[in-house]
Amino acid sequence: MILGRIPVLRRLVVTLLAGTLLLAAGCTSDPGSAASPSQPPADPSSHFPTTVHTTHGPVTVDRQPQRVVVLEDQLLETSIAVGVHPVGAPAPTTPLGPWTQGRIERAVRTLPMTDGVPVEKVLTLHPDLIVARDYLVDADTYAQLKKIAPTLVLGVDGDGSDTPAWETDARTIGQATGHVTAARRVIGSVRAKIGQARKDHPAIVGKSFQLGNLQSASQFVCTNSDRTSSAQFLRALGLKLAKLGGAGADNRVVLSKERFADLDDVDLLIMGSSDAKLARQLAADPLFRRVGPVRQETLDQVDLTWVTAFNIPTALSIPALLHNLTPYLQRL
Repeated sequence: MILGRIPVLRRLVVTLLAGTLLLAAGCTSDPGSAASPSQPPADPSSHFPTTVHTTHGPVTVDRQPQRVVVLEDQLLETSIAVGVHPVGAPAPTTPLGPWTQGRIERAVRTLPMTDGVPVEKVLTLHPDLIVARDYLVDADTYAQLKKIAPTLVLGVDGDGSDTPAWETDARTIGQATGHVTAARRVIGSVRAKIGQARKDHPAIVGKSFQLGNLQSASQFVCTNSDRTSSAQFLRALGLKLAKLGGAGADNRVVLSKERFADLDDVDLLIMGSSDAKLARQLAADPLFRRVGPVRQETLDQVDLTWVTAFNIPTALSIPALLHNLTPYLQRL
């Protein structure tokens, strides 16, 4: 099978998101020992109780949370962006990007996520709000978490509307934590940066892109839906997703080496890899070197940290992603 399906989003977690849980040293041995950061007071635009929409339906938060636990790196980024100071977050494995430098306290990164959500460790943090992602939380885990505290499970690719996922995340977390004004300000700033990038590079409008992650030297996981977080972000620049023939309706599909020539007409190719040796091996492959974006120098070859950021862009990472893309947009 040349184009293979990825049947569940958990497979995507293994190939695209594994190991993107934050770099740090000196974490506390007891998650419950971390001091509780003081939360800024609710802004004048926030009111409690408040009800927010999640993948599990409406969730009501009765009062401003003081002990917020987040269960995904990108949700941690978003929380920080809107002014929340979580008391718990995923334990470190590999680093997030430089856009997080100086923004995240090491003491909160204590939750081991490699074997799923550690519900008992979450309980020791005494949260009054939990923020999680749909690919991490099944029905049983959700039932356990909501007994601990109101639990917001947010879709990795948004809420099904035309609003980009990064924006939905910021607005929802801002509303649930009493930071409505901060969320609006951050969303407005990011929108303006995206708009400026589009204005600065008018020639990119209508150009095609493809984005994904190398599973091996002969397999590339490609984006196959306009509804994915990555496609939402890049489409906002005026780019359009290059669909692959025979890919079906799955959000992401595997393109084998025999079909790398299908990428020849793609204008911008963003390709990530968790293995630097694998990336070098591919770069030296004569078949790959004949692909259009490689020849035109519009291949943005990035590591796992950056490709994860492209796949799940946040209000915190998008300015850095735009900066990273600038030389490639100039060549389109």
